[in-house]
Amino acid sequence: MAAMDWPRFVLSTVFVLGLMAALLWWLKRRQSPWSTQAQGRRIQILETQPLGLKHKMMLVQVDQQMVLVSANAHDIRTLHAWPCATNGPEGLPTPAPSAVAAASLSEFIAGGRSS
Repeated sequence: MAAMDWPRFVLSTVFVLGLMAALLWWLKRRQSPWSTQAQGRRIQILETQPLGLKHKMMLVQVDQQMVLVSANAHDIRTLHAWPCATNGPEGLPTPAPSAVAAASLSEFIAGGRSS
């Protein structure tokens, strides 16, 4: 049997693994929420904030309503909901002026939800 060229084998393996990592990064970047939102969709995820390994908070727009939800491995809970204006600055949905007067922070923490 012929002797194996170890440096060439290691460099080839590292190169292939690097190409795979670059492809995965590119695919993940391409599937961002900005590019997958199509006109005419009724449900859109506007923002996502990770809170831990399995917990996150999301701002979702459903028709003319914005909903703040928390999601974990077991359930999804509505934290707050309010009507929104169709287009705010830069074309982004914003809370409607009538919905700005929301419950106080102490009521919100105590479990008061508006829908």
